[in-house]
Amino acid sequence: MKTKTYKIGLNRGNGRIFIEGKILTACGFTCGTAYNRVDNIEGGEISLFAGSGSRRVTVANKNGNARPIIELADSTILKLFAGCSRAEVEFHQGMIIYRGAK
Repeated sequence: MKTKTYKIGLNRGNGRIFIEGKILTACGFTCGTAYNRVDNIEGGEISLFAGSGSRRVTVANKNGNARPIIELADSTILKLFAGCSRAEVEFHQGMIIYRGAK
């Protein structure tokens, strides 16, 4: 397990958390991988599970090399992480967990 902290930004009035690169690949979220998002309102966290679901990891190119991107951008982020300017993100094999960090 690896933990990193990311800024919670704003995009059109919604919360936004942007993650890219090798850290996603290392935990199984490669370019184009399907994943499922589960919002735990009571627990104050968002979980992503690789392998199935309607969402896909975005493929972007940088200097001719493909890199994975996951961008969460919606109003739920501001509700779940109210009062937080950063999110603590745990990376597990096949799972990513977002929590607010004060």
